[in-house]
Amino acid sequence: MPLQRLHRAVDELAMWVEDRVERPPAPYRAGAAEPLPCFGPLPILPPAPDRPGRWLAPSPWPGAAAPLEVHVRWPEGPARGVALLVPPWKIARPALVRGWGDVLLAAGYEAWLAVPPFHMARAAPGARSGEGFVSPDLGALRAAVAQHVVELRALAALAAGRGGR
Repeated sequence: MPLQRLHRAVDELAMWVEDRVERPPAPYRAGAAEPLPCFGPLPILPPAPDRPGRWLAPSPWPGAAAPLEVHVRWPEGPARGVALLVPPWKIARPALVRGWGDVLLAAGYEAWLAVPPFHMARAAPGARSGEGFVSPDLGALRAAVAQHVVELRALAALAAGRGGR
């Protein structure tokens, strides 16, 4: 229970800080009332990451502004499989979820941290990590979510090709 209160307090502090950031007003724009266009066949995929570290590949999403980015960590022994880490919105650096990766590595899994569109090095020049992903422009929000889903599907397919669980 005390840990739950601590998490709630940290979340409230983060929201309070975000509410104080000056941003220009953005108008609401309605989006299409139809399924997201991200569940069709995947394009031909690049080879899976072949070593630990930062891995870049062309995004499978047509017209993506930045390449697909994954931070890959390998366990010390043989890998039991691959675990995809999908970080929270507005993550600014991989260290924020390093503990989750450590748990996966200790269990014998490769840990692939999938950088969401508009985050970290994928952010627009001069923009903060995560700005541009969530927007009152529902067409832009739909496109960002669809891009992220397609990229995660592609990474899951690459991970499945590595074998393991």
